[in-house]
Amino acid sequence: MTIGLPVYSVDQVRDAESQQFAITAPGELMQRASFALAVGCCDVLLETYGIVYGTTAVIVAGPGNNGGDALFAGAYLARRGVKVSAHVVVPGTFHAQAMSALLAAGGVTGDFSGQDFDLAIDGIAGLGSSRPVDGELARWINTQPVVIAVDIPSGVNADSGACDVNACVHADVTYTFGAIKPGLVLGPGAEFAGDVELVDIGLDALDEVEPLARIFTQDSFEALIPVPAFSDYKYSRGVVALAAGSGSYPGAAQLTTLGALYSGVGMVMFRETGTADMGITQEFPSVVLTDGNSERIKAWGAGPGFEGSDSEEQFLTEILSGELPVVLDAGALRLVSTQDSLRTLVATRSAITVLTPHVGEFLSLFPGLTHMGVADVMRGAHELGCVVVGKGPRTVIASPTGQMFIDIEGTPALATAGSGDVLTGIIAGLLAARPDADPVEVVAAGVWMHGRAGRIAELDARNPTAVDIGFACAQVQNS
Repeated sequence: MTIGLPVYSVDQVRDAESQQFAITAPGELMQRASFALAVGCCDVLLETYGIVYGTTAVIVAGPGNNGGDALFAGAYLARRGVKVSAHVVVPGTFHAQAMSALLAAGGVTGDFSGQDFDLAIDGIAGLGSSRPVDGELARWINTQPVVIAVDIPSGVNADSGACDVNACVHADVTYTFGAIKPGLVLGPGAEFAGDVELVDIGLDALDEVEPLARIFTQDSFEALIPVPAFSDYKYSRGVVALAAGSGSYPGAAQLTTLGALYSGVGMVMFRETGTADMGITQEFPSVVLTDGNSERIKAWGAGPGFEGSDSEEQFLTEILSGELPVVLDAGALRLVSTQDSLRTLVATRSAITVLTPHVGEFLSLFPGLTHMGVADVMRGAHELGCVVVGKGPRTVIASPTGQMFIDIEGTPALATAGSGDVLTGIIAGLLAARPDADPVEVVAAGVWMHGRAGRIAELDARNPTAVDIGFACAQVQNS
């Protein structure tokens, strides 16, 4: 079973388009795209205003095929009774056949900047352009009550999502053709794509290439979430062990445990420190204390609340020298970034290791990098031979073998202290519960579950805490 929705790079899409052009009648792909765009615009008009006939729309058309898609769609709209005006960005330069079709259908062309319309269709620039949009033009488009982008909002880089917030189109809906592009799901551009609607225009060649990344979905999660079988018992459902918290950060232990408890694993063990169990067994009576040597343990989650002590370093050395999956976060990441012996263990072990850094931790782990973009996360995963979960507005999960997931379920509600501790527990618990599944997909499932828990938690509180997010994990399977 293929997990997730594929995301293709601009080059992959361009190659597929070239192959399709060779076997398709001239202009057919554009007609497929423009017709779907027009139908979508009608749906949006009907949903927004209750009518299509008599509404007004402006096509902001660039000189290329993106503008042609928009103009042909405008011709369809004009025939439905929409009053369509075409504003050409580069005077005298436009897709001639599409403009002729619009004018023949009753549309008009001119300089309409500053005027108000019911709908604006952004056909300025397509996949081949990453240039900012003129600021004044962008502001005018963005003041319209409904904005629809053709393929990708103009001013947003289709491969990276990079954009100038003041010089790009802020769409309510983006109709994208043939494939989902990275810029539609990566920040900051994803914020301005609105609802993304994928239009199938028949780029069959994409079925033969491995996508750049995949988007984890609810269907993906349901395929991976542990479901107890009739004959299951606590040990057969998996046992996860946690090492988290310290005298300075006792709450990290409880938050990590909370995530693990609701991951679907059969048992959660917590490593005793010799002085205290961080109140874990009082708060969660089902948790079992361990010295870490139990043969029942199937995966480890470690690091939240670590202070960087010698004993913590020694413990990490022990588990990284073993053959169990290990999830490292927070204090454990700081130790790996400063201790060469731990770094070497991570890079050379055969079992799966998962690192879950935010951007600051990522740059400490990989001092040769200056960003945490898609390529950077992939490079880090390859460098250390581990799965890297680059946490951010759009979390990227990358493996050393080239697998990549982009998570779009996450919400700003996750940006709260302790949220990452919950995530560590979730991922470690799922790895213990699903040793039979692809570990990269399991990690992506944990990230998705964390994001969905954040969405559930913010239904009850505008600014939920990590505790709220942890308890919301119990509802994710029913959402």
